[in-house]
Amino acid sequence: MRSALLFLSLAVVLIGVDAVWGEEKKEAEAFDQIGTLQTGVMAIGGETTGTILDTGKGSYELEVEGELAKKASGLNGKKVHVTGKLTVKQGVEVKERRIVNVKTLEEVPRK
Repeated sequence: MRSALLFLSLAVVLIGVDAVWGEEKKEAEAFDQIGTLQTGVMAIGGETTGTILDTGKGSYELEVEGELAKKASGLNGKKVHVTGKLTVKQGVEVKERRIVNVKTLEEVPRK
């Protein structure tokens, strides 16, 4: 009985964490920004996509896949132009996570 109660309590906690962790706070909106790209980023609890765009006015996590992920690795530390869809999700350690699902990623030429 005691182990069944413990299992049930754990299941409720896990369901609650999943409901809060991945919950989107608003609809995706168009994103078009220039900033410095950072790859290989780590965060407490793994609460990051690992790729960040720092615009000087704020930072955004970037969700890049496939060929774009390879391209991003080669552009680490460089100024880039990013387009995509921005969503805001609640995090555990970070209250709001601004995550961009990247559509295009291009290096901005130096002047």
